Amino acid sequence: MSLFDFPRINVKGMLQLTPGTANNDDYAGAVTFPASWGPFGGQTLALIDSKLVEAQTYGMSDDQFIAWVQKAQPFTSSSNPCKTKQIIPAEWNYYGDMASKVLSASVIGVQTAPDTIYSAADSKVPLTSMIGSSLTYTGGITDVNSEGSPPATQFFIDQLTLMNGTAKAIQGKPSKGACQWLNFYRNVNLTADGGAGGYVYHVMLKGPGCIINIPEFQDPKIAGVIFRYYLYRPMQKITGNDAIEKMYEEKGMNASTMEFIATIAPLYADEKIVTGPTGRLLISNTAAIPTPAGTNNNGNNGLIALAPAVMQRFGNRLSADFAATFPDYYLGTSNDKYDFGPVTLVATDSSGKSATIGAINYTDTSAGDQAGWVFDFDISKNTDAQAVLRDANASFQLVHPIWGTVLGETDFYFVTNQQAIYAEQHGTSDRFLNQGTEELLTVSAYRRGQLLTGKECPPITVWQYRSIPLQSPGNAIAINTNLRTGDPIVVDTSQPGNYLFTFTAQAAGSVPPANYPPQSYSTFMNPPWVTNAPSISLRILPNNEDFSRYYVEPAGPEPVGNRQLTFDVVYAKVLRTYYLLYPVMNKFIDLSSEKAVKDNAQAILDATEKSLWMTTHYMPRTRDMSQSRRQLLRAWCRKVKRPSS
Repeated sequence: MSLFDFPRINVKGMLQLTPGTANNDDYAGAVTFPASWGPFGGQTLALIDSKLVEAQTYGMSDDQFIAWVQKAQPFTSSSNPCKTKQIIPAEWNYYGDMASKVLSASVIGVQTAPDTIYSAADSKVPLTSMIGSSLTYTGGITDVNSEGSPPATQFFIDQLTLMNGTAKAIQGKPSKGACQWLNFYRNVNLTADGGAGGYVYHVMLKGPGCIINIPEFQDPKIAGVIFRYYLYRPMQKITGNDAIEKMYEEKGMNASTMEFIATIAPLYADEKIVTGPTGRLLISNTAAIPTPAGTNNNGNNGLIALAPAVMQRFGNRLSADFAATFPDYYLGTSNDKYDFGPVTLVATDSSGKSATIGAINYTDTSAGDQAGWVFDFDISKNTDAQAVLRDANASFQLVHPIWGTVLGETDFYFVTNQQAIYAEQHGTSDRFLNQGTEELLTVSAYRRGQLLTGKECPPITVWQYRSIPLQSPGNAIAINTNLRTGDPIVVDTSQPGNYLFTFTAQAAGSVPPANYPPQSYSTFMNPPWVTNAPSISLRILPNNEDFSRYYVEPAGPEPVGNRQLTFDVVYAKVLRTYYLLYPVMNKFIDLSSEKAVKDNAQAILDATEKSLWMTTHYMPRTRDMSQSRRQLLRAWCRKVKRPSS
């Protein structure tokens, strides 16, 4: 039953992220080097070749590059060559450490039944003693594809703790989460990332190291807990070139803070999809809702669309997750929902007959937060709705009296447990690194709330985009036109780089959506596709050089470096990219210093152990060091490390 089970414990708070930004390449394709840069004149501004995981230094020495990326420079607009712009190449957080942590968060609502929500403690309901209790976590983030940031920013949580007064109610290490439904229409009065939001889903399983001290979660059928949260209104503390340059002089970090709303619910042992709610997906591919006059947002000509909702039917109960759906209206000191008029949930059968389920009271921000934005509807006395829903092909819509259908149910809802994955160049083609171990890559499909077997689902087409370089990505290519749900997806791993996969299937008698998927990834990465379309992001790490000549016994599982493996080699082949683009690492070990790296050889061996991959202790936090380069670095460390006393 996914997120829709009871009880639901709802939390609201503030989160802090400190991503490193030198590898983002947000300006790639938008600005170019002026003609005064000689052979580099006219080239796009991009500091990393993410296909090969190499810094692009444009002929500069390391010292020159480090100084240059921290100062505003003139660049030429790609769309208007007569216009120049002052840009800091490393963007707004060069020294970011990829950390995440909850600044403050507490339980604001507890729901024990469809019509029973508590926002204050009630002595007759023991679970309500948690209201006001704190939630904390510490962890880290990294994009699968730093260049272009598809909807797959990964969230690693080292430890999550939910208190019940002074006692620990929940504590443990959740699964990795991956951002989805990336929505740049989240706020009607903020632009760029400030106007965006994203949906993240974790699970935590019962077992050693996990505390679940909540009586209502002790049913043997409950395997653990779901932790779903929605992030929105990200804002940097320091803005403007002058202020950022001053911060860089002190090697400071520029944290981004944001609001989040979360729900904790029971995870049952028979649930197969653990990366999002399951059931029926409602989306809008048309921006039709006008934003208020005088506001500034990411809307197209002032028009926005709603982000997805997922709903499911349980007998006479309908439940819907609207955490991502309704936009906010930031007014400096408040960030309540934007009221664009009444919205009603409607069910429609295949003959066109409709029945009203109920109004969506989305404008009451406080009540929505207390419910975690999961709404429940009782249709036990709604005979019209029951009649319509007797049709197995009936679908759901959100309807506005002026703008019509503002969300409509898709024919198929594609879901996967592998949203953000890694492969090695020349490695396996059907097993990929996900939750610290390799897994088969599969996709499941729901239709009208029912999980489809391979025989029930029509053939699925798997579309692949090459998503880098950002200024010139690839077009959609069908790599499989006859995939069945549960079948492993096979990918060609002969070339490194970043790839995105999306899926289509056509129900009998239905008309396929127009222009889906879009031909170009450049179109896909913008609304509505980046928000609504199913996707898997894959990073194939480069193993494009044979390093066996540097090893005493090349065939050994953990080789040791020979005389040819000097520090200059390991710096050029491995460490230089991190020294230049992730300088926070240099606060601990100067990656350009042979002595510093040698003195810390054992610490580097410890931090690059694959057993740490799911933690923030694993290095690099960006997780873009390929197996061949990791082996080269570790071989040098074994060669030079001092014997233990």
